[in-house]
Parts: sequence; structure tokens; C-alpha cells
Amino acid sequence: MNNWIEEDSEVDDFTDEQSGSETENDESQTSDADDEIDLEDLKLTEGSTRKSSYTSKSGMIWSSIPSTSTKINSFSDNIEKSGPTKLTENVASIEDAFICLMSEKIMQEILIYSNMEYDRSVGLDEKEEITMMELKASIGILLLAGLLGRSKGNLRSLWRTSPLESPIFKATISRNRFDKIISCLRFDDKRTREERKQADEFVAIREIWLDFQDKLKTCYTPGLDLTIDEQLLGFRGKCPFRQFIPKKPDKYGLKFWLCVDAESYCVLNAFPYIGRQPGQEKQKHIGESVVLELLKPFYGSNRNVTMDNFFTSVPLAKNLQTKNLTLIGTLRKNKPEIPIEFLSNKTREVGSSLFGFEDNLTLVSFVPKNNKAVL
Repeated sequence: MNNWIEEDSEVDDFTDEQSGSETENDESQTSDADDEIDLEDLKLTEGSTRKSSYTSKSGMIWSSIPSTSTKINSFSDNIEKSGPTKLTENVASIEDAFICLMSEKIMQEILIYSNMEYDRSVGLDEKEEITMMELKASIGILLLAGLLGRSKGNLRSLWRTSPLESPIFKATISRNRFDKIISCLRFDDKRTREERKQADEFVAIREIWLDFQDKLKTCYTPGLDLTIDEQLLGFRGKCPFRQFIPKKPDKYGLKFWLCVDAESYCVLNAFPYIGRQPGQEKQKHIGESVVLELLKPFYGSNRNVTMDNFFTSVPLAKNLQTKNLTLIGTLRKNKPEIPIEFLSNKTREVGSSLFGFEDNLTLVSFVPKNNKAVL
């Protein structure tokens, strides 16, 4: 799981590498301070944190007693058992498993676009176009290099004559031919890219990515619990939406929003953060928009989704309830729906919890240490 969704749910500051400015808005910044409040701002008397109800700044009223009419989701037993779908029944080899996700249609499109670039780059001097077998072999070498932890080094070193190197690389394809294929690898029609790029920075791979997304959804059935988070895929090459996040291990890379199965860690839906597009207005609630987009395939499925405080909000929880989805997540202290009694103060004991109930919503404030509360 940790290759896709990190256990540390903090959302760090992230910077648009190309512009050098912080992306979108301050909602993406998370620290311990988000769960704390200045004690001088609180004027609570001892015992005032225990009431029959609590009112937030937005006027939302939370009861200290759970509603007797709260309905418990009773449809979870109707969810199909998690695991590979019937489309994977005929998988008998590694190649079959690969084609389940990277279909022949996807591979054929990559081959066509790559050969278009091949013809453009080599001209009439060399007309030995890339074959499907060569394309699969080259992608297989990239996957194997990643599996062996060699993807970040010089790939040409895989063909060294050292007895310590695996002979499989040299036996699969020559180094020069591999270099040529990788240099010509394309995922769209380059002739029309600039025109399409005016509205989409992800245009160079958008078509193939959408087909790949469809395969993710049709090859695996998730369980009851989903998880949403971000992932920075380390990358230092040229890319208009490359991010710089200093607190991440890789620091530079491409940021993806991911929805995964909490039990198997299988990726179910994903898309990149590409920043604000030309002519696009600034989004006020990025986290909520991301969650709703990632969960579209699961509307009405009675599943639960877990997320961190960059995404979680009371309006989002209510919105998801209308789509037969439930939410568990931490909250930032500045949310207007949080009563002041649920924030940190001197009168609250370490290890204590405070509960608030509003219709089908439950708010919990836990005190892990002095003068701090986690929501």
C-alpha cells in the first residue's frame, strides 16, 4: 500500500515547479498547528465543555446525545466480494495479466503513435519500424528495472557485461534498439498536440490514460472501504505540471490524486494535479472536487471512504450521504462547523473524548496530550 498511499496523511505545502509559486490556495497546507488553537482565544470555564448541545460558528448545532432515529447502513452485505473480476479469469501468464490493464487497444495506439515519431525522427534512412513484440519487450524491461530498483539509474547499465548483471536484458533486445524505441515512445498524435494542449496540459497521455482508467475499474472489485490521498511520483524531467514538495522524499515529481481499495491497496481511480488551466477560474474547494471526481464510479455503492484533513469537511460528508457513501476523516480546526468546545483548552483531560451528533453525522474530539485536540 505504501507505494501508493502513504501512512502519513499530512498534506504538505506544494509548489508549482514551473511558476515557482504555491499552488491554488492555502488549503493544501497542513501542520500540527491545524489541530491546535491559541489558548488565549478561549474563555471557557471549568465544566463548560460538557453540555447537552454545542453550537458552532456557522450556527450548526451538535447534540451530545446520539439520535435514536439514526439509520445504520444495512446494505453493505449486498456489495460484491472484493477481488479480480471475471475479466481476469483467463489469465494464465504474466503477459495475460499485463494485457488485462494495458489492453491490446491501448498497446496498438501506443504502437501507432510511436511509429509516427519513429518515421519522423529517422527519416528514409532506416525504415525498420517498431513491432508490437519490441514494444512489449521494451515496456517489460522498464517494469523489470523498476522491480529490481534500477529505474532511477542509468538504464544503459543494464546491458553491461558484468557477471553481476542479469542476462535477461541482453537476451531480450539490444541496447541500441531499446534506446531508439524509448526515445520514440509516444501516447498521442503529436501533429495535433499543440492545438489540444491549449485546454489540457495532460494531453500528451490523456487518451491512453482514460482507457487505462477504464481497465482499472473493470478488472477489480473493491471491498467496503476505500481510501483517498495524494501521491508524489518522483520525476525530475521536463513537465509543465511538475511539482516541488520539499517535505516529500522525492521532492520533485508529478502529483496524483488516488482512490485505492483499503484492504488490497489496489488503485481504483487516479488523475494528476495539473494546476489551473488557461481560462479556468480559481477553485475554492479543491479537496471536495477531487473526492467527488475520484468516487464517481462508486456512487450508490454503500461504501465508506477514509481521507485526511485536506479533503474532509461537513458539507462533503453530507454530499456523499446523498450518494450512499459514508466518510471518515480528520478535520482542520478552522472549519466553521466545529464548536469551540471541541478545540483544545486547559480544562480538557489527556485521553478524553468529546462527541457531537447531528442527524447522521458524528463529530469526535480527542485529546492526545495537553493543550491539543484532534478532530
